Amino acid sequence: MAKINPGIIEVANERRIAASGQAGGAGKTQAMVNLAVELALRGYRVLVWDLDPQRSTSHIFGHQDPMPGQPTIFSVLCGENKLLEAVVPARYRIGEGDEDSAFRLIPGIDLVLGTPQMAEAEVTLGNDSSGVLWLDTVLDEQVPKGRWDVQLFDCGPTLGILLLSVALAVPEIIGCVNDEFKYVIGIQDLEATLAKGRRSRLKKFGFRAEMQHILATNIPISPTGEIDRSQGAVTDDVIEKINARADWQGKLLPIVRRSIRFKETIVRQKALRYHAPNNAALADIAAVADALGFPRLNSTRKKR
Repeated sequence: MAKINPGIIEVANERRIAASGQAGGAGKTQAMVNLAVELALRGYRVLVWDLDPQRSTSHIFGHQDPMPGQPTIFSVLCGENKLLEAVVPARYRIGEGDEDSAFRLIPGIDLVLGTPQMAEAEVTLGNDSSGVLWLDTVLDEQVPKGRWDVQLFDCGPTLGILLLSVALAVPEIIGCVNDEFKYVIGIQDLEATLAKGRRSRLKKFGFRAEMQHILATNIPISPTGEIDRSQGAVTDDVIEKINARADWQGKLLPIVRRSIRFKETIVRQKALRYHAPNNAALADIAAVADALGFPRLNSTRKKR
């Protein structure tokens, strides 16, 4: 992903990573938001796509509801607007109100604005014989070359055509789990859906998607760094189940510990780095970035 020269790290290839969780609360939004901030602080230029109709990513990044006429991810999906028209700068709240002065921009992060209309995406794409190709086409034709180093996709809890369209266009997929066993079932369903896609007509479009990574969040960690079984035996069982499956060996990313501060980020409209800069969970996010292969970029990085 990165080519190392003397004293310089140059981003050689754009990375695209999608997070999916088939049950609500799997932690994918917090993963994408806080990973985006970590990568931006490391020197990467990041574009975050908010594909979830709950649009929590957009809210945390300072954009709760689009103004009338404002292009969004859904209008891009429908072909009514171009991608760049739906891109806004990520920001975090520093004051009251909805004016721009109530927010501060986050350097290095842009957002494809989310909308509740994405709840209609399955039907919209299903009515178009080539609907599954929409994201692949947008990425190929509407993303300026060299504009971003990393694109992160926050997917909604769906196993339908929208997910398949993302998997067709995005090489890396993270299955997200939380502290309940239903999330393990969720990533099993995710794998089954991707396997079905590999056997379908999508093969002729080069569909080869697999779940490359598993990210566990909201996990109680003891002071010694182990899973704290006293805080939830089910959580320990979830991690043991993941580690026990031979086909999942090596896919589990560093665990992100439980923190009430994560839930507060939505209300405060601040990613964890800006809401609680000394929170221990930030070290876990940094470990995830390391495991995904994102070194810190030298400030003298070579320009494209």
